[in-house]
Amino acid sequence: MGNRIFLAAMFLIVLPGLGLASAGDASFIFLRLGSGSRPAALAEAVTASGADITSAFYNPALLKSFEGNNQAVFMYNSYFSDISQNYLSLAFKGKKSAVGGYLYLGRVADMERRTGPDPQPSGTFDENNFVGALTYSRGISNYDFGFSLKYAYERIDSEAAHAVMFDFGLLIPLTDEISTGAAARNIGSKPKFIDTAFDLSREFRLGMAYKPKYFQQKVELVADGVMYSDLDSKLNLGAEYKFPQYFALRAGYGIGWDSRGVSLGGGLYYRQFKFDYAFVGYKNDLGNAHRFTLIATF
Repeated sequence: MGNRIFLAAMFLIVLPGLGLASAGDASFIFLRLGSGSRPAALAEAVTASGADITSAFYNPALLKSFEGNNQAVFMYNSYFSDISQNYLSLAFKGKKSAVGGYLYLGRVADMERRTGPDPQPSGTFDENNFVGALTYSRGISNYDFGFSLKYAYERIDSEAAHAVMFDFGLLIPLTDEISTGAAARNIGSKPKFIDTAFDLSREFRLGMAYKPKYFQQKVELVADGVMYSDLDSKLNLGAEYKFPQYFALRAGYGIGWDSRGVSLGGGLYYRQFKFDYAFVGYKNDLGNAHRFTLIATF
């Protein structure tokens, strides 16, 4: 009980600090672009649901929630506006703990360079970003606790900045059907471009997952409330149906987003391999995103 009170107090301390930065002053916005096709199809409402190790991106306590002893994941995300992502993750699980990490490479291509009000750009440039993370999760009593140490780097044209940060997470099963999770993400140093330092895009997540026994736990309903340091709070909702060892169907919707719409997806299973896909529709003529993920459990 004492450990649980301590961890709850830690999140209560972190939470007020997330609202201190004024809207629009955060940097490293790419840290909000998530990982995995399953989370994307569920509108990223996975703070309390970890079917594979991509959920540890949102809550490091979920690193030990996957089936099997070890897991490897590769994801490619074709985002809108010439934005692309590549993500590689690996995790090893023991009886009470799990350790892993991920590498994330992102790029925004052919951004127009302008030096004044001239309608014609003077050229183009790219934005490139990188995240490397080490994650550890451990079972303590009847709940899981996890943390990630992350290094992030961004280059915009000829200027670059970097930052070191931590994620903290907690997963608590309340009953055989209901689990809750909480996470604080991107708590760390300020990236500095030229002579100006900017706050990170920090966030706090609180989620719930419900697997009704009536459906033999083939159906899972998930919900996340997310508070950002530089955005209004969001509510993400998702639903998943699994036919064990064969396939899964998923859908999600985010409430409070200006541009993100409905998300859909599914997965196909073959022995120790899973292939997941997610489609995320965006409003305001931004286009659509497609995520492809290959998962190997061994």
